[in-house]
Amino acid sequence: MKVKKYLPSLLTICNLFLGYLSILYIQKGADYFTLACYLIILASAFDAFDGKLARRIGLSSKFGKEIDSLADLISFCLAPSILIFNIFFISTSLPFLYLAFISALPVIMGAIRLARFNLEETDKKYFIGLPSPALAITICAIVLMHQKLAFLLTNYLGYNIFSSNIILPIVILLSFLMIGKIRFSKFPLFTFRHSAQNSIRLGSLIFAIILFLLSIIIGLQHYMLFILSTYYIISNIIFHFINNSIRLNELKTKIKKRKL
Repeated sequence: MKVKKYLPSLLTICNLFLGYLSILYIQKGADYFTLACYLIILASAFDAFDGKLARRIGLSSKFGKEIDSLADLISFCLAPSILIFNIFFISTSLPFLYLAFISALPVIMGAIRLARFNLEETDKKYFIGLPSPALAITICAIVLMHQKLAFLLTNYLGYNIFSSNIILPIVILLSFLMIGKIRFSKFPLFTFRHSAQNSIRLGSLIFAIILFLLSIIIGLQHYMLFILSTYYIISNIIFHFINNSIRLNELKTKIKKRKL
């Protein structure tokens, strides 16, 4: 029971350590950027289970929530910011302060987002604003594609779509999505008995995990990671506006009925 008591915090500490380790590898140079990305992704796996484990064994606490946010700030905000800065500081001649400001946006907006999450988050099905692990995974997916395809695209197409002109605006957009009001779906409960909606989300998650594992076997994990992370963000944005439109039409209908 004593070991069980500390398991959720141990997962959180592993998340924090992996984020710190990724920063160390980023500082070692371009040859280690890919490894740093996978460490951040692995940290997100620990983050996905620490809170669920704490709730499962009845050990949720304010301390756990706070240290989880601090770990997320390091692993999913600071580490991606340093990663973006180092990639383009090495490969481009962009002004230092300009690059520093753009690359700092994930950690600045992430700090705001995590503080607001601790104070205001109440929806059990959705995050309000892009969750920091999703931002980190998406940035890592883009970086992995940049590392894999930059040379090929430049030489065969004459233009690299993963250049700073494309990636930095995406980083800005992702950063501001963290503090926006768009709802992003949470991880489903690990049961098919809760509700039909939860079962669909859980089935989709299992299918995505299987696809990613298969992509690792055939060596295409960087493509699959990019596809899955992009799909998560775009689909949630689309569904958010569709649901808002439906709610607005329902409200207009109720107002018309009352007038009649």
